[in-house]
Amino acid sequence: MSVPTMLRRIGVSAVLMGVLAARAYATPVLVHAEPAAGQQVPAGNVAVKLSFDSVIDPFRARLLLLGPSGVPQLLPASPADDEQHGLATTVTLTPGHYVLHWRMRGQSGSPVQGTLPFDVGTAAAAAAPITAPATVTAAAPVSGK
Repeated sequence: MSVPTMLRRIGVSAVLMGVLAARAYATPVLVHAEPAAGQQVPAGNVAVKLSFDSVIDPFRARLLLLGPSGVPQLLPASPADDEQHGLATTVTLTPGHYVLHWRMRGQSGSPVQGTLPFDVGTAAAAAAPITAPATVTAAAPVSGK
């Protein structure tokens, strides 16, 4: 094999390794949430799950729930899967409007955060269709420590 061919192969290999390393340490993006933004769920035990497109650090994640009482509630969260792409917890909620504020770090250490508004109602009200479009605040890198 000639030297130029070998150098090209080494160069291509280095670029591919760089792309894979960048993917492994990419900032996580929220891809699925339960309850979904704008969703109405029945009162009682509500499962909260957040799934991301890359590995997160579940031990540095913070889930803060603001509800109708106005008192913030820090929720305990556990990894939702073995791959550490998500968080899960269950909380008992009464009827009203809630906003889940989440903040976490990916493997790169970059913090990401977002909000997830949803409503808790009676079982009959939760079964009614939602007419307003649901939106989730996109996970965006934030400056910080």
